[in-house]
Amino acid sequence: MDAGLDTTPRTEYPAAGLQPRADTQAAEFVRKYPEYDGRGVVVAVLDTGIDAGAKGLQTTSTGQRKVVDYVDCTGAGDVGLQDVEATDNTVRGASGRTLRLNAAWTNPTGVWRVGSKRLYDLVPADVRARMVAERDGRFSKRAAAVRDAARAGSGEESEARAAAAAALEAAYVDGGSVVDCVVFHDGSQWRAALDTDGSGDLTQAEALGAYKRTGDVGLLSRRQLFYYTLNFYDEGRTLSIVTCAGSHGTHVAGIVAAWHADDAAACGVAPGAQLVSLTIGDHRAGSMETGTGLARAAAAIVEHGARVANMSYGEPSATPNAGQWVQAVAQEVVRRHGCAFVASAGNEGPALTTLGAPGGTTSGIISVGAYVGLEQMAAEYGMYARVRDGVFTWSSRGPTADGARGVDVYAPGSAVTSFPAYTRERRHLSNGTSMSAPSLSGVLALLASAWLRELPDARLTPHRLRAAVTRTAKPISDAHGAGLVQTDAAWQFLKAQAARAAEDVAYSVRVDDTRGMRGIYLRNAEDSARVRFFKVAVTPVFPTAADARLEDDADGSRGQQESQAQFDFEQRVLLVARAPWLAVPESLYVGSAGAPFSVRVDATQLEPGRLHTASIDAYDSRNVDRGPIFSVPVTVTKPLDVGAAAAADLGTLSFGPADIVRRFIAVPRGATSVEIVVRTPNTLPQDAAPALFYVHCVQLVPDTRFKRHHVRQRIDLGHKSYGAEGGASEQKHVVTLAVVGGATLEVCLAQFWSQLDRHDLHVRMSFAGLVPVAGAGAELADAGALEPGLVLHAAHAVVRADFAAPMRAEHGIKPAATLNALRRALRPHTSRVAPLQGERDTCLATGQAMYALDLEYRLDTWADSAEVRLRLPAVDTQIYEAWAEDFALSVFDANKRRLATQIGYTDKITLRLRGDYLVRVRIRHRRAKDLDALKDVPLLAEFKLPTPVTVATKFDLASVFTTTVANSGAYRGEFVPRGGRFAVFFDVLGAKLPTDAKPGDVLCGSLSLNGRSSNLALELVVPPAKIEQPKTEQPKTEQPKAEQSEKAPSKSDVDQLEEALRKVRLDHIAKATDAAVRTRLIDELLASSSTDEQRAEVLHAQLNALDPARESALPWADSARLGEPAARTAVAVADQLIALTRAPALTARLFEKSAQSAAEKEQKKHADGARTQLIAALTTKCRALSQLARDDATSEESAELVDHDDEGSEPVASRYEQAAQELRQWGDAAAPAALMALVPLQIAQKQYGRALQPVLAWLGKAPLTAANAAQRAAMADLRDVLLEKLEWTAWSDYFREMAPITHPADYEPL
Repeated sequence: MDAGLDTTPRTEYPAAGLQPRADTQAAEFVRKYPEYDGRGVVVAVLDTGIDAGAKGLQTTSTGQRKVVDYVDCTGAGDVGLQDVEATDNTVRGASGRTLRLNAAWTNPTGVWRVGSKRLYDLVPADVRARMVAERDGRFSKRAAAVRDAARAGSGEESEARAAAAAALEAAYVDGGSVVDCVVFHDGSQWRAALDTDGSGDLTQAEALGAYKRTGDVGLLSRRQLFYYTLNFYDEGRTLSIVTCAGSHGTHVAGIVAAWHADDAAACGVAPGAQLVSLTIGDHRAGSMETGTGLARAAAAIVEHGARVANMSYGEPSATPNAGQWVQAVAQEVVRRHGCAFVASAGNEGPALTTLGAPGGTTSGIISVGAYVGLEQMAAEYGMYARVRDGVFTWSSRGPTADGARGVDVYAPGSAVTSFPAYTRERRHLSNGTSMSAPSLSGVLALLASAWLRELPDARLTPHRLRAAVTRTAKPISDAHGAGLVQTDAAWQFLKAQAARAAEDVAYSVRVDDTRGMRGIYLRNAEDSARVRFFKVAVTPVFPTAADARLEDDADGSRGQQESQAQFDFEQRVLLVARAPWLAVPESLYVGSAGAPFSVRVDATQLEPGRLHTASIDAYDSRNVDRGPIFSVPVTVTKPLDVGAAAAADLGTLSFGPADIVRRFIAVPRGATSVEIVVRTPNTLPQDAAPALFYVHCVQLVPDTRFKRHHVRQRIDLGHKSYGAEGGASEQKHVVTLAVVGGATLEVCLAQFWSQLDRHDLHVRMSFAGLVPVAGAGAELADAGALEPGLVLHAAHAVVRADFAAPMRAEHGIKPAATLNALRRALRPHTSRVAPLQGERDTCLATGQAMYALDLEYRLDTWADSAEVRLRLPAVDTQIYEAWAEDFALSVFDANKRRLATQIGYTDKITLRLRGDYLVRVRIRHRRAKDLDALKDVPLLAEFKLPTPVTVATKFDLASVFTTTVANSGAYRGEFVPRGGRFAVFFDVLGAKLPTDAKPGDVLCGSLSLNGRSSNLALELVVPPAKIEQPKTEQPKTEQPKAEQSEKAPSKSDVDQLEEALRKVRLDHIAKATDAAVRTRLIDELLASSSTDEQRAEVLHAQLNALDPARESALPWADSARLGEPAARTAVAVADQLIALTRAPALTARLFEKSAQSAAEKEQKKHADGARTQLIAALTTKCRALSQLARDDATSEESAELVDHDDEGSEPVASRYEQAAQELRQWGDAAAPAALMALVPLQIAQKQYGRALQPVLAWLGKAPLTAANAAQRAAMADLRDVLLEKLEWTAWSDYFREMAPITHPADYEPL
C-alpha cells in the first residue's frame, strides 16, 4: 500500500446532494428565511398520483396535513353505484357476493348503494405483477393437488381426468379479484367500505369518507402496502377510488415539498408547502395522461386555489402552442386564476427542437430543463472523478418548431427522495426533466411564500414569477441563453420590481411572415440562402381576475379596473439585436393594442453546417436595469450542401465530458435514406476510460412530431476493445435513418455527461434514394407530400409505377412488394351527441356541461389471435395539440368484458378468439355542433395478415403474363444512373388476396427497391367481388326414351305456391303458442305429405317445437325440462323420425369422399339433410329419455338414472344408453348439443373426466359471438357441474371468482 495514500473514509455522507438545493440557492434561502419555506402555498402535482403512505409526505414543517386532497382526474377509479335493499344487515354486492355489513355504521336514510371494481384496474403494473405472482403461486398448489389426484388412477376415465386437469392449467389466466363497494350517507357525508379481501365480511370494516374532509386513508392491499383514498360525486352516485397509477408522482411530490423533521437534508425544496395530488395518468392506458384527466385537473387547480402547478408529464406535439387544453391552461389557469404552471421540457435531447408538450412548447407554461451539479455527482452517481456541471445530455433542447426559446430555465434534474410504500423503497434515485420541474416548482413556492409574508396585499402574477426566475438565472451551457434558477436572486428581483404594475404584463410575439411563429427559425437551405425580412407583432397580454367575468361582476367595478389598466398602459421600448447579422429599429412604442416592427436577417455569410443563435431583446426605456421585458429568439441552422456526391465527410471530431457537436446537412431532394458511419481511431490510450455517446439525428417536417423523423442511438466506445499492446482497436458503428428530401437533417453527437477522458470520432455520411414519379398506373399516396408511397388498384390487373434515381447512381434494383396488413373501414351502427351529466365534466372557461359523441362499431374477426389496430385519424394520436378535449375507445367481447382501453393514442390489440366485438368510442368537446360532423365517421381497423401477400413485380409488361416473348432490351435492374428512370409492373391480378378481404378493403405493406433506399409505403385497394360465371351449357343430345321419362316435369305456378305455403306452415309449428293449433297443423301436414322426406320435415319441425333448447340448454335446466307427457311425445316423434331418416342418412356416408355427377350431388344434398334430421332426433330422444330416467323427486343434475320399466317396454335407462350409442355413431360427440344430451348418462356412469374434456376443448376454441351466447353459457354451466362432481374445488372457486370479470353485468363506461 502506498504510504502516502489516505485510506480513511469520510466522516459523513454528502447528503445535501440527495435533494440538490444548494446550486439553486434554495437551501440557503430557507436557512435565511425559515418562515418562507412554502407555507401558505398549495402546489398542484399533475402526475401519477401521490402515495398516501410515502415518507416525508404526511405533514408540512408546521404540522399541517401535507396533501390537502387526492383526486383521480381520469375516472379510471370510478365505480358506478346502484341502490339495493338491506336484509338482516346484508346486501347483495354488485359482484353477486352477499356482503355482511358493520352494525355500527350509521345510515339514517336507509339507502345502500353498491358497485364493484376489478382490483387489477386500480393498481400499477409492478403491484399487479407481484399480486399475480403471489396468486399464481397460491393457486398452483391447489391446481397441482387436482392434477396429482387426476393422475392417480388408470383407465380411460383417469386419462381423461388427467387431460382435463392439464387443459385447465394450460388455459389458466389470473384475472384478479373484484372489489365490492358499499356506499351510504351517515347523515353528514357519504362514506364507503371496500371488500378488499373478497370475503364479503364487512362487519369489522371501517367506512371511509372523502379524504379532503376526513383525512381517511385505507389499504387496498395490506401485503403490498398499497393505499387508497375516496371521493364521492354526482350526489353519491359515483364513487371514486383514488390510487397511484405509478411511482413517478410521489417522487415528484417529494422534490417539491417533502418534510422530514429528523433529516433536514432529505427535505424537499419547499417543505412548508401543501400539495394537491391530481392523478392524470390513467390506469387503463398504462398511466398515460388523458384529455379528460387534464381537463379535470385544470378545474381542480382552480378549485383548490393552487398558486403553483407542476406537470412532469408530456408528449411530442405535431403543432406547438395549440390545442384545447393548452389554451385553457394559458387563459384560465395561468392568466385568469393566477397559477404559475411549470412543466418538464422532456428527455429527448440532445438534438434541437426535441421538446415535449406542454412543457417547452406552450406560451404561459414555464418549461424546465435538467441540470446536473457537483453535489448531485457526489451523492447520487458514484463517480470516482467529477466533471463540469451543466445540462444533462438527454435534456430536450429548444427552440420550438415555431421558433420560441423552448427551455425557459434549468433546475436540478435528479434527486433521491420519497417513493411509494408499495415499492418497498423509502427513497429512490430518479433523473429527468421530470425532476427538474418540481425543483423549480418548489422554488416558486418559496418565492410565493415570501411574497405572501412580506407583500400580503400585493398581487403576485405568474408572469412576475416567470420573469424573476428567468431574468436572474445563472448562465450555463444553453445555446439560447436559459440559465440555472437562483432562488435568492429571484426574490431580490421580485422585491425590486414589486411596485411596477407593468411586471404583470406578458407579451405575445408573432412573426407575421411565418405562419405566426413565436420566433425566427431559419432551418432549411432556402431559408438562409438570401437576406430575409420579417414583420414582428408584439401584443401585451394583461392578467385578468377570476371575478371579472360579466356574470360575476354585478356592478362592473372589476371590469372597470381591468379596462383602466389597459387604457393607462404604455411602454417605450428600446430594441437591441444580439448579432451583427440582425438589424432592428432602435425603439418601439407599444400601447395596449401592441405594435409591429421590422427585422432584417442576413445569414448568407454564416458558416454552413453550424448552429447560429441570437435574440432581439426589448427593454423598458424607464427601467433598463431590470433586463429585457420580452425577447425574440433567432435561430439559424444553415445546412451544409453535400453536392453531387450526395455524401459528406464531417472529419474527426474531438469530445470531452458533456461535449456536443452539431452539424446540419441539406438533405438532397430525392433522398430517402442516409447512412452515417462513425469510426473510432485506434489511438485511444489503454488507460482511458470507456465512454458512452449519443448519435441523435432529427428532421423537422411541418405539423409532424419530431419523433416521426429521428433516431437516437447509444454508442459504447472502448468497452472490451483494447489491444494487447495498448490502444483500442478501431470500432465502427453504422446509423441508418429514413429521411425526407429537402428538409435539413441535424446530426448531433454527444459524449454522455458523466463519461470521463477525451475521445475522437470520425463521421462520414451518404444518402441514397429511389423515388416514385408520375407513372401510368400507380397513384402517388398523399400527392405532393414529402413522404412518397404508392396506391395500387387491384381492378387494374397490372399496375405500372415509374421510379427515378435523382441524386446518384443506384445498384441492385430488386423490387419486392409485400402486404402484411388489411385495413377495413367500419361505419358506426349507433352515434349520439349529448351533454355530460357528471359534476366534473364542465368547461372551465364557460362553466357549461361538456358534450360527448358516443359511437359504437361492430368488429368481427375471422381468426383466433387476431392482431388489430383501431384508428380514428380525425382525433387519435393527439393529446396536447388536439382540437377535441379527449378521444377514447374500449373494446368489448360478446360477454361485455372490456379487453382494452386506449386513450389519445391507439396501439395494437390481440383478440384471442374469433368472434363479434364491440368498439365504443367517446369524443369530448365543448361544442355539440363540432361533434355532429363526426357522427358517421368511419373507424379504421387494421388487421395483421397471418400470411403476408406478395405482389410479383417485373420490369416489362409482357413478362407479367408470359415467358414466350423475349425482350432482350428490357431493363434488368442491375443499375440505374443518376437522373435515370425505370418502370416496375405489379402483377396485381396474380396476387393471392386473403379470402376474407372485401371490396373496398385496403391491403397495406411496403415496397423495397434495393438495400439502401428506404422502403416505400404500399397500398392495394381490393377490387369488386368476383362474379361467378354461369356454367357453359353442354350441347343437347338425344336422350333415350327411358331417361326422358325419368326427367322431373317442371313445376306449375300452383305447385310452387303450394310448396311455399307448406314451408310457411312448417315454420309456424315452432311459433304456434296454442298446443291444439300446433297439433292440428302437424296432423294436416302429415296427412298431406306424400313422401318420407316430406313426413320427415314435419316430424323434424315438431321436434324443434318440443325441444327448442336442444342446442342451448342443459337437459335439467328449467328452460329445457319437457315434463313427462312432452318427454314421452318427444321420444315417440324422435323414433318415427329416426326410422324415416336412418337409411337416407347412410347414403350421405357413401358420398362423403366424392359425389361426381349432378344426380349424385343432388342425392347427397338430400342425404345430408336426412342425416341432420337423424342427429337432431337422436339428440332430443337422449334428452327426453334422460329426463324420464331421472328420479321424479329431484330435478338436480346429480339425480341418478332410474332404470324402471316404461309401460312394459324396454327400461328407459337402457333405451337412453342405446340412443346415446347411436348418437355417438352418427353425430359429432364433441358438439355442444350432443355433449349436453349425453352428459346425464356420463354423470350416471361417473365418467366426469370424459364428459369434461370435450367441454373444455369446445369452450377454449368457440368463437365469441352473440349468436352462440346461450350455447356458451350452457357449456360453462356444464363445466361447472362437472367440476363439482369431480370435487375439483380449486377450479370451481376459480371460475366462480372469474365470473364477474369475464361476464360483467354491463359495459364499463369510458
